[in-house]
Amino acid sequence: MRTLTLDLLRHGETTASGIYQGRTDVPLSEKGKQQMQQALGKTAGWQRMFCSPLQRCRCPAEDAVNRLGLTLQSEAWLQEYDFGDWDGRALADVYNEQPEKVDTFWRDPHANPAPGGERIDDFCKRVTVGRDRLLETDERHVLMVTHGGVIRALIGECLGIKPAQWSRLKLDHAHFTRLNYYTDRDQVWPELVCCNTATLPD
Repeated sequence: MRTLTLDLLRHGETTASGIYQGRTDVPLSEKGKQQMQQALGKTAGWQRMFCSPLQRCRCPAEDAVNRLGLTLQSEAWLQEYDFGDWDGRALADVYNEQPEKVDTFWRDPHANPAPGGERIDDFCKRVTVGRDRLLETDERHVLMVTHGGVIRALIGECLGIKPAQWSRLKLDHAHFTRLNYYTDRDQVWPELVCCNTATLPD
């Protein structure tokens, strides 16, 4: 049996709070940069680092990779959920214009996707397919710098939590989640080790 440990790090605070950030490529704020420098101050035994190509994940990963003695690989499947027509717009403005659509989306994004946005089934498939590709490699312990939606999707798949309940998972900026996957031939047993922690267990 082989074990793959995924350490998932949500990006730090950005300069564009209060909007649907999704695929909108906003940079980290100065506070966010400091948060990520602290989170990535030392390695937790990672063999390699992966990141979303969006700059709020990619830039702090690029800053840290040489210092940590790792290689970095950008992966499109680690990008945030695409909010479609809402992406990049202020949360308050969208709600003022489309309160019913916003309410139904957050109550059940599976049945009520964001207008022009990614279907939640497609989002989940994108994330799990990327994860499954990693399970087919020889990787044992990797760090992924990614987004809240991706982390929620992986936790949800691990624990059987439906997308309608994902918003109940608190994920702070620059905090870690750890998932273990035990694989034996065609079987996989996932395990949530910790969630939303400032530091990882030894």
